[in-house]
Amino acid sequence: MSKLLNDMLNLEILENICEGTSVEVNISALSKILHKHRNTIKSQVNALLENEIINPPIYPFIWLYQEYPLLVVARSDLPRSPEIDSFLREDENIFAAFFVRDEAYNTLMIEYHKDIYTYGEWRKKIVEEHKIPPREARYPADVNFFSNRHIFKYQPHSPIHIMEERYNTGQELEINGFKISPLCFQILKRLMSGEGIQTNENLLSQKLNVHRKTIERRISTFLKERIVGRPACRFPKFFVPPTYCLVYCLVEVRNGFDQIVKAIKADYHIPMALEANVGKYNLLLFKVFPNLDDHFRWEEEYNKRFPNYLGAMKTIILSPQMTANIMQQKVSLGIIKKRMEMIHGQEIMETLGTPAVFINNN
Repeated sequence: MSKLLNDMLNLEILENICEGTSVEVNISALSKILHKHRNTIKSQVNALLENEIINPPIYPFIWLYQEYPLLVVARSDLPRSPEIDSFLREDENIFAAFFVRDEAYNTLMIEYHKDIYTYGEWRKKIVEEHKIPPREARYPADVNFFSNRHIFKYQPHSPIHIMEERYNTGQELEINGFKISPLCFQILKRLMSGEGIQTNENLLSQKLNVHRKTIERRISTFLKERIVGRPACRFPKFFVPPTYCLVYCLVEVRNGFDQIVKAIKADYHIPMALEANVGKYNLLLFKVFPNLDDHFRWEEEYNKRFPNYLGAMKTIILSPQMTANIMQQKVSLGIIKKRMEMIHGQEIMETLGTPAVFINNN
């Protein structure tokens, strides 16, 4: 664990910048880059935000993958109810969830955990607290485990290039009823890649009652130590532009593994990929497509491009309508919150003159 996460001020700064407080679109910078009046830029940025095409900018908490190195994908049988919706929305280990119809399962959950032991303890706890029905009242979950250390591609902004390819061929881009103009698309592209975004250190300095230079130095350290990534805007759903489909795909690569990996790294349709060890499958891909026809064409192209290299594929297609409403920063902010509670508890014990002993099973 990074020592930086043992400092209360560091955690307070991280909490703010990771939820987007004091992180802003730099209208003036975009105006200079695109040679347009700042009022024109501002109106287009507001349209992108108001039409829910992108979220406001944040610092991504990339230390998440160090803190929770276990990625869990669970196919579950859960009732559709307000209680389950609240559980999915509030639980600090669930990163994303999708309502599916896959064999006996109706929910696909993407979770992050420290290890298999803490995952097991979490499962027991959510049953004991009646967050989900007891085992006898549902079909047992089908769970696959992956290591975040096996991630070899993580580019949440890569689907913007799919949109650009369609745009360059003359196809009209309309998202959530809003027609994206050439200027608006250039703004969208830059915000997704982290251009035209600034941090209001003065605002954060006033809120936390520390010197602005202190804020600047610490954020610089977070970036250097890869606690956070560069600030950027993200699509509201996990990797996916509004109206696009996300495809969860397990792949069996029989030959030419390095060639397949090289192709995946260059493929804009794949924002996230990692090595897997699930039965005969040795790759896990998260793919993005504007429609199902494009997805089927993608599979056919790979089969032609790599004959006899690819074996079985198991895919689950996840449409926007199937996506649970979960804040993307929830798991990251939960980690930061737990660290803050631990330090606060230690300070109380020290004030009382009692040695603090912490056993962190989470």
